[in-house]
Amino acid sequence: MAKRAHSVGRPKAGSNTVEAETAILSAALDLFAAKNFSSVRTIDIAKVTGFNQALIFYYFTNKEELYRRALALALAIERALQSFRMTRAALDEPADLIFAWIDNHIRAYDSIAKLIKLSIDYVSTAERKASIDRAIRTFYDEERLVLQSAIEVGVASGKFGRVDAEQTATFISTYLDGVFVRAMVLPEFKPVPAIRELKAYMQIHLQSDGGPKRPVR
Repeated sequence: MAKRAHSVGRPKAGSNTVEAETAILSAALDLFAAKNFSSVRTIDIAKVTGFNQALIFYYFTNKEELYRRALALALAIERALQSFRMTRAALDEPADLIFAWIDNHIRAYDSIAKLIKLSIDYVSTAERKASIDRAIRTFYDEERLVLQSAIEVGVASGKFGRVDAEQTATFISTYLDGVFVRAMVLPEFKPVPAIRELKAYMQIHLQSDGGPKRPVR
């Protein structure tokens, strides 16, 4: 990313640019998740990080870019996906891929919860931005690719029943979203057991028994 030509707010010589950007993004993500996009100010981020506002604007053009990068960089989406990507490379069985994705929502629960909280907050704002829309869609596009392709392989190999891959992938994705949203609405709700129940259900639903199967609607 091209930096501003002026010297105001430039980092000191020898300072670690990556660490500074990461610290700003991490603080911004936590503030956006705790409050909302419209109420968080750059001065709030400056207070949390100890950086002055001029330095924040040296790294990020405006609050929209800061929000987009907090959402798209390795702080929400990438933290949520990184461990799964590492696991995915070693998995050959389609069922293992699906269950690993579900398990990842337990391991990366805090990161995914922030992602969904930020996404809900963002879509409720009056002004939508194409760059932020794309960042949010990245997570769901990868989820659809992982789930649907694994189900299609399982059905084609005869290891799964004749489920509709697209509808079943949508069911899993929608159920997981529902767990996170309910946990935000009802403090007493226990999300981890609910995610484990989904895994148990899918183990039965995907069994190959030679008969037609349809996903729960």
